[in-house]
Amino acid sequence: MKQLLATLLIAMTMAIGAAGASFAESPAENQAVNLPSLQTQQEMRAPWRVHPPTVDGDLTEWPLANRIYLTGATAGYPAGSDLLREEDLSGWISILWTSDRVYLALSVSDEYVVRKSRNWHNDDMASVVFDVDQSGDYSVGDILLTLSPDNLLTVNGGWPAGYEWAIHETAGGWEGEVSIPMSEFGGVDFLGDIEVGFTWGLQDNDGVGVESWMSWAGPEYLKPTPEEGLLTFVDGPVRKWVAFHPGVDGYDGIVDSTISSWYPDQNYGADQQLTLYSRNQYHLVMKFDIPDLGPDVRVLDGRIHLYAEDWNHENWTSYVRIYRLLRPWDEASVTWNNADASTAWASPGADSIGIDREGRSIGTGALDRLGWITFELSGSAVQDMYENPDANYGVIFRAEEGSAVRYRISSTERGADTAPWIEVYAEFPPGQGN
Repeated sequence: MKQLLATLLIAMTMAIGAAGASFAESPAENQAVNLPSLQTQQEMRAPWRVHPPTVDGDLTEWPLANRIYLTGATAGYPAGSDLLREEDLSGWISILWTSDRVYLALSVSDEYVVRKSRNWHNDDMASVVFDVDQSGDYSVGDILLTLSPDNLLTVNGGWPAGYEWAIHETAGGWEGEVSIPMSEFGGVDFLGDIEVGFTWGLQDNDGVGVESWMSWAGPEYLKPTPEEGLLTFVDGPVRKWVAFHPGVDGYDGIVDSTISSWYPDQNYGADQQLTLYSRNQYHLVMKFDIPDLGPDVRVLDGRIHLYAEDWNHENWTSYVRIYRLLRPWDEASVTWNNADASTAWASPGADSIGIDREGRSIGTGALDRLGWITFELSGSAVQDMYENPDANYGVIFRAEEGSAVRYRISSTERGADTAPWIEVYAEFPPGQGN
C-alpha cells in the first residue's frame, strides 16, 4: 500500500511539472499563477550608438540582440492572479545611448488595449524605472517613466519636458519609442560603463480595471526597490583633446591678421605680431581649419591658445570676446575697412552684426599676463565649424572691456614655437582615436 501511494505521488508530481512547463511555453488559456521571484539580480546592458534611432514609433531600427523580454515566465514578480498569457500581457524593451540622449523602445503584446478611463493609471500601461543613485528607493534624481498606448508619456508623474516620444497601437498590442535628455541623469558621464538600478513593468486592463501586472525585477514596477535589476551603459566612445600647431605634422590651417581703426587701410597679414587694443582700436581676425578626424567623429569643444609677447602697461587687464565672422576675408588684404581687396566690410571693423559677424560671442577670456593664454570656445560653434567647413570664416577677437592696454601677440608668421594653435575635444567611436 505504501509503495502504491509513493508511486501515485511521484506520478502526480511529474504531471504537475509537465503542466507547468506546458504553461510557460504556450498556455492555452488564462490561469492564476504564483511564480516565485528570481533569486539572482536581473541585468541589462545598453550599448552606445553612433547614429541614434529616429523617434517615430517604427521599431525596425532596433537590433534584436538588445531586447529584454518580459513574460509571465521571465518576470521577476508576476502578479500571480490572472491574464499572464503572452498574447495578452508580454513585451520587450531595448535601450541605447548616444552622447546626448538615452533611447528606449518598447513593444507590448495585448489582445485588448484599453485607454479610456479618466485616471490613466488604471489603463494599459508600461513603466520604466531608472534608480540613478542605486539607493533601492525613490529619491530626487531618479527617473520614473509611464507610457500609455495613446501616446501619453509622463516623467515622475509630470510633463516630460525635453523628451521625445512616439507611442501607438498595433494589430496585436502597442509599441513606442522614447528619447531622454542625458541631463536627466544628473550630468553623469557614461564613458566608464556606468551602472544604474533599473526595472520595468507592464500593467493590463481588459475592460474591468487593472487585472494583472508584472515586473522585470523587484516587487514593484512603479518605483525602485532593493530587489531591482541593474542597467549598465556600455561600449562608450573615446573622447580626447586633439591639438593642431602650425608647422607641426604638416598642419597649416591657421591664418591671422590685425585690423586697426588708426590705420583703416593698412594690412597686417604678413606681420609677426598681432595687436589687440581696447576701445575699438585694434582687433584680431583669425581663421582656423579643423582637419577631418575620421568617419563618425564628433567635435564637442574647442579652445585657442595665444602667446602674449608684450604689453604697454604691466599687469593691466583687457577682457576679450570672440565672435564668429560671417563672410570671407583674405589674410593678405584684410583691413579695418575691407574684408578683401575688392569687398568692404558692411561696417568698418567687421562690425555689422548679422552681416560681418555674429552678435553673440562664442568665447571670452582675459589678457592679464604675458605668455600663453587660453580662450575657451562654445562647443556648438566649434562643432558647426567642423561639420560645415565651407561656412567657417573664422573669428574676430575684440578687447571690449577692461583697461586701455595694448597687447602684442605672436602671429602664425612668428614660427611654430609661439604661433597660435587650437585644440578640439573630439569623440571617436569605439576602436578609433587610440
